[in-house]
Amino acid sequence: ALEFLELNRAADRWFLQLETFNRHEQFTAPERFRARFKTGWNGPIRDWPRYGRVEELPEECEELRANYYAVVALCDDLLGRLLDAFDRLDLWKDTALLVTTDHGFLLGEHDFWAKNRMSLYEEIAHIPLFLWHPGLAGRGGGRRRALTQTIDLPATFLDLFGLQPPPSMQG
Repeated sequence: ALEFLELNRAADRWFLQLETFNRHEQFTAPERFRARFKTGWNGPIRDWPRYGRVEELPEECEELRANYYAVVALCDDLLGRLLDAFDRLDLWKDTALLVTTDHGFLLGEHDFWAKNRMSLYEEIAHIPLFLWHPGLAGRGGGRRRALTQTIDLPATFLDLFGLQPPPSMQG
């Protein structure tokens, strides 16, 4: 993505979608991220929780969470590099950026791991959505309480390019 931005920074009407599977299982990150979350665990690797009720020992739960936190730190670092590229390449003046995710993940909250064998808890359903558009810069920096759904994203992208969604499109 960084190379794409570098090569296309002066081009018009491009679209780049990044999908990073990290933050999903298996929770592995380079040691420089893992070092911040050492637990002292000496047992087998705990980097993939079962989808279901928490049955692990507290120390195992702590290790699973630590590995997850390390992966989140890695993702945070990568997003920071992307934002730094927007600064360095002066993309904020003419480039929209949307950051979101598909779902949350339970790390023992409500006595469950993961996302799909339990009620739809807030930790699973309440996902981040960050949107920057230079034409809306005066409205930035705030939080909205409006309900948004991922089904709204394709129509939003079309709107950013001044295109009408087809009649069959929902969202």
